[in-house]
Amino acid sequence: MPSSWERELSVAQSAVLKAAKLTKGVLSSVTEVSKADSSPVTVADFAAQALLIGILHAEFPDDKFVGEEDSAVLRRDESLRDKVYALYLAARGDGPASSSSSVDEMLALIDMGGRGTGGPRGRFWAMDPVDGTATFLTGGQYAVSLALLEDGREVLAAVVYPNLRLEGGRIREDSVDGVGLGVMLSGARGEGARVTRLAGLDGPWETERLPRLAASEGGNLYVVDCDRNRASHRVVMRRVCEDLGAAFPGTDVWSSHVRYAALIIGGGDFLVRIPSGREAWSCVWDHAGAQLIYREVGGRITDLDGREVDFSRGRYLSGNRGLVMAREGIHDEVLRVARRAVGDGWIE
Repeated sequence: MPSSWERELSVAQSAVLKAAKLTKGVLSSVTEVSKADSSPVTVADFAAQALLIGILHAEFPDDKFVGEEDSAVLRRDESLRDKVYALYLAARGDGPASSSSSVDEMLALIDMGGRGTGGPRGRFWAMDPVDGTATFLTGGQYAVSLALLEDGREVLAAVVYPNLRLEGGRIREDSVDGVGLGVMLSGARGEGARVTRLAGLDGPWETERLPRLAASEGGNLYVVDCDRNRASHRVVMRRVCEDLGAAFPGTDVWSSHVRYAALIIGGGDFLVRIPSGREAWSCVWDHAGAQLIYREVGGRITDLDGREVDFSRGRYLSGNRGLVMAREGIHDEVLRVARRAVGDGWIE
């Protein structure tokens, strides 16, 4: 039976594949810029966001967008702006003499995402053009993510992991697909999820339906975490794992979406995001999309208070305190242990 989101999903898959090719193509010559918060951002982030929004806006002109980047730094830096524009044109297939777009149009596309607000009404696309920029810069794992939300709920997702190569059924930062585009995970709400193995840069590629995850029953559990988390968080996670009988560390990866992939296809059983402070909220684009795919294969996600994830609050998950992701059968226990370790507040 055809998907009720067939057209949107097809466009989303095509868009993230084009953006993934763009990012993969600049890995060897990436240019880094410092944003106001000192996190790295690259020409790939800007060009890929413009590319994604340009494709989607042409197909769905009434839809809104939420993306991580805005064009402020590009408007100040002509040299960087020119590099991003050249990359954007090349990815679109336009030559330098093309009159079908302009620098100003590219900047406007970027700002449609960077200044987008999301919210509880209507349709908007949440995207992270390069999730895991720090490891992208070193040739490690990253993701290109895209999700459509309607009235504050995820309805479809397509996420490409351009460097992902499963090794022994696990995901590692340094286990990299050097010749293809890694893996794409995609799905629509209530219709299951699929994996496409992107051997080579241009296909043809094989797609198969993902089976539902086997329910974990406790014992020999495998945790997914991030070894770059602050030391205080690592102490709490070690305690959680000890209480659950899980070895620590397990799979350690930086990108939020790659951590979801470790739960979906990398053998991970659970992941806990520990809250850092009252206003240290997660960004919508770090979770929208991969969460839908995880739920479609049988994963369960709540915050530390047992509430469902609320994507209707705008650009941030300001209605949730931390996150608990686990397979069916162990989520309640992981939530209980994590809440006991964190308490009712935050870990500074």
